Amino acid sequence: MYLLLRLLLYPLSWLPLGVLYVVSDGARALLFGVLKYRNAIVQANLTQAFPEKSLPEIQQIHRAFEKAFCDQWIETIKLLSISQQKLHRRMPGNWELLQQLGEAGQDVYVLMGHQFNWEWTFVATQWAIPQRSVGFYLPVSNRAFDQLMQRIRSRGGGQLVSLKNLRAGLAAFKNQRFVAGLIADQNPSQPDTALWLPFMHREAPFFRGPEALARKGHAAVVFAEVIRHRRGQYEVRLTLQEADAAATPPEAITRRYVEHLEACLHRQPANYLWSHRRWKHQRKPGP
Repeated sequence: MYLLLRLLLYPLSWLPLGVLYVVSDGARALLFGVLKYRNAIVQANLTQAFPEKSLPEIQQIHRAFEKAFCDQWIETIKLLSISQQKLHRRMPGNWELLQQLGEAGQDVYVLMGHQFNWEWTFVATQWAIPQRSVGFYLPVSNRAFDQLMQRIRSRGGGQLVSLKNLRAGLAAFKNQRFVAGLIADQNPSQPDTALWLPFMHREAPFFRGPEALARKGHAAVVFAEVIRHRRGQYEVRLTLQEADAAATPPEAITRRYVEHLEACLHRQPANYLWSHRRWKHQRKPGP
């Protein structure tokens, strides 16, 4: 099944992005126009996240999200064949920050959210820095699709570490400098032990793990924002939060990360995975 997926998608990836965006428009019409994919979830999320916006403004963001969502997956297919030079032209960033931290002997944890296009961001980072790139991910249930995504995500020589086997995965990088990328707004599988914080006018659980790993390793912490300028043209903005995570009070980095992510969403409200059931959990009352 994996080989079949590659045979189908690899030739498609060689098509110019202009042609692929026609495919994206068709997918959008089918997915959101006909099948109504998670339309109610997206609308409810946007309405509650931006109570200050009018209904026409919410609908405009909703339409822009649908376009960005479909472009995300078409662009991910393009990662099967796009060259390093073309990707960096389409996704520049201030990568020198990561290079400088590596030269200073620091491991780095880069925290970002589900901003489009996070798949391009990870591969572009691999090609831009001399350190080992590490990506933490949750394996999907479909084995063939999981293999395909692993191949795409490691295109630039990066290493993937499953969140289900974190300790063993990290042990492989014990004696080398690395930059670890985490999409830190995933839904924790155990929300009872998560850190609950206000996020876009509602409480949501956040992983404690990214901050704990950075603190344990005395690593630097960098926040990433992906700016979508237009179709196929992005910019990655990296900001150093802490040179040594262990020097910060507990929970401080995670709280700052949530504030950072909220600011990103207010700057570009459509450039986020609003179909994600981010607020599906409810905090259990305390004793």
